[in-house]
Amino acid sequence: MLRNVVNIVRSIEDYVNRVFIGNPQIVHTIVAALLAGGHVLLLGPVGSGKTTLTKALAKAIGGSFGRVQVTNETLPSDIVGFAVYTPSGDVRINKGPIFNNVVLLDEINRAPARTLSALLEVMQEGQATIEGKPLPLPKPHFIVATMNVTEMAIGVTQPLPLAILDRFMASIYVDYVRPEYEKLIMRNIDYIEREVDHGSPASGSVLSDVENEVMGVYVDDAILDYIFNIVNRIRRDNRLEIALSTRALISVFKLARAMALMEGRNYVIPDDVKAAVHPALMHRIMIKPEFKDSANAVTVINDALTSVEPFTYFTVTSS
Repeated sequence: MLRNVVNIVRSIEDYVNRVFIGNPQIVHTIVAALLAGGHVLLLGPVGSGKTTLTKALAKAIGGSFGRVQVTNETLPSDIVGFAVYTPSGDVRINKGPIFNNVVLLDEINRAPARTLSALLEVMQEGQATIEGKPLPLPKPHFIVATMNVTEMAIGVTQPLPLAILDRFMASIYVDYVRPEYEKLIMRNIDYIEREVDHGSPASGSVLSDVENEVMGVYVDDAILDYIFNIVNRIRRDNRLEIALSTRALISVFKLARAMALMEGRNYVIPDDVKAAVHPALMHRIMIKPEFKDSANAVTVINDALTSVEPFTYFTVTSS
């Protein structure tokens, strides 16, 4: 069973890498977050392929895709949907784009507070409420939100509230590809655009058994201690403005399980934790103003990984 699941995951990665060219590590991380049942925040400049990446992922899993270009006038109903009362007195529910399997919220940090609040239920509960009626979201359900960090730097947009940031399992920085890959993208642009816009998705979702397999990945108590010690080391760092939440621990744990499965193992090792820590924690780390010239999220995480030694022993059980 494990071999079949790993083959499915690798086929998803292979497909996405054919159209999102030049950074397989980004593809690996976003697929891991999907398998772990989380949501992802994509950072980086415009035109770096974030939409192509998200559409290709939806195609690869045979899921539906929805996209919202967020502005400062975007309403909750533009994302979640709304109810219409017919002349006969019936209520017709018009579901919004959030009811797709993969949803791209482009430039989420332009959204007003009311619209961001509507996302809390979606991201935490896996449902959306319209006219007082809670409606379950499809499975799998994966939100990919983008933030234009360049515009944040010049004050055009605002940082996301911590309550929203903390609900993203991982954050990934998507930069422009290297020149040699740009030439390859130019050469293959017709195929890429045709594939992501009109290509035939897989029949049905291929993830029905994979997520259960991820939840069955064994995590030894020594690995749990390793995760706990890394996060607690970061919590004690006096450069942090806000301590990491329990959700940060959970995100590292879930992402490490998915990383292990993607390597063909049904148990987690310290290297899986190390691979999960950066994407799971970077967007959660807020540096105090007085330290911003000398430290950032990456240096804080790297300092913790250097100071916390993984356990050299832990029990592995095979299923």
